[in-house]
Amino acid sequence: MWKVLIADDEPKIRLGLKTVLEEMELSVTVCAEARNGIEALEKTRQCQPDFLLLDICMPRLSGIQFLEELRKINKDCPVIVISGFNEFAYAKQAMKLGVSEYLLKPIAEEELRIAVQRVIEEIKQKRKNEKYLELVKQQVIQNQEYLRNVFFNDWIEGKLPKAEWKEQAEFLEMHFSEPMVLILAAVQPGYDTKMDKGESADREDKTTFKKVLCELLESYSVIGSFSSKEEELMVVLKDIPEELDAFYKKIQVQTEEKARERCIVTVGNCVFETFPEVSREMRHKIQKMLECRPVVQDARKYIYANYQDRNLDLWQVSHAVGCNSSYMSRIMKKELGISFKDFLTKLRINQAVELMKNRELSINQIAEMVGYSNQHYFSAAFKNCQGMSPSEYRKNLPQADKIG
Repeated sequence: MWKVLIADDEPKIRLGLKTVLEEMELSVTVCAEARNGIEALEKTRQCQPDFLLLDICMPRLSGIQFLEELRKINKDCPVIVISGFNEFAYAKQAMKLGVSEYLLKPIAEEELRIAVQRVIEEIKQKRKNEKYLELVKQQVIQNQEYLRNVFFNDWIEGKLPKAEWKEQAEFLEMHFSEPMVLILAAVQPGYDTKMDKGESADREDKTTFKKVLCELLESYSVIGSFSSKEEELMVVLKDIPEELDAFYKKIQVQTEEKARERCIVTVGNCVFETFPEVSREMRHKIQKMLECRPVVQDARKYIYANYQDRNLDLWQVSHAVGCNSSYMSRIMKKELGISFKDFLTKLRINQAVELMKNRELSINQIAEMVGYSNQHYFSAAFKNCQGMSPSEYRKNLPQADKIG
């Protein structure tokens, strides 16, 4: 049964409308009657009618005032307004407040029947739409990971204008802030540390890898994670960790240890406009590393973990990964396109550049932190890589930050 509330200050009209509605056999029941606008509002809250029959002129709270208050608590409830010939100005106001039907006194039964039938169909269609939208909402929730993957891949490829990006991000319930931290990780194809231990290899490595990485990042403000078309996993963080280098090392080592797979991880930061370029550079770096032999990857990770050791040399790295130094020298040059010495120097200077932003650190302290025991050697290496001395670089740092 459809519930209707009749609001009119004349008892005879209320009774007449109730009688006519019952005789129409439209599955309509009068759930409440009201003598004025205040009473109509109270009873609307109490019995939650499906629609209302409302006199436009009522005491205490006029029909227009009632409609204004009704729309604050129920913006969609259909209303059939009843009006006299001399109340056309009210009619125009009523139509602006979302009235479904407008009937003139005296009301013809057939006109009332048609108006009620239209309102019932309106309610049915609205509920059908709501049911459909709820179904769509459930489908979105169930397929949220897939939709986020599509969103991120379109973003990487530069297909999303900022307005559309914001709209899609809001729809997918992702709240971005700038700058953002990107973490890109991948598993070495065909390599599984479980095989080294004589255990059977299952095909859940990718799922395990994702689960491990996401668990490691639980304490950070994760905006979203997704898989790229190349099946790499990218995680976007809201806040940049204070010690980005230490953060990178932690993620790299712990992901591999917990997932028991050979993982490659790289970290970067960006804003909306630079996301496609930065993510592409990171993916290129990952792909380049995936093409390297496992021994080169292990050597690279060892260097990243120990570059602060001022005594680090090729023999130490080679010994750590289980090969001789001459072979390591050749294979690194071949696969990374750079010698061990140049690789280590470039890494140390890149880390020094990051540390330069902290003005509380002296240049001598920075030199020691990146593995140089002699500030003279550090300055020479820094100038060779950056084209200026450390002190000159720091002097120009505010301008460089502004430009960047």
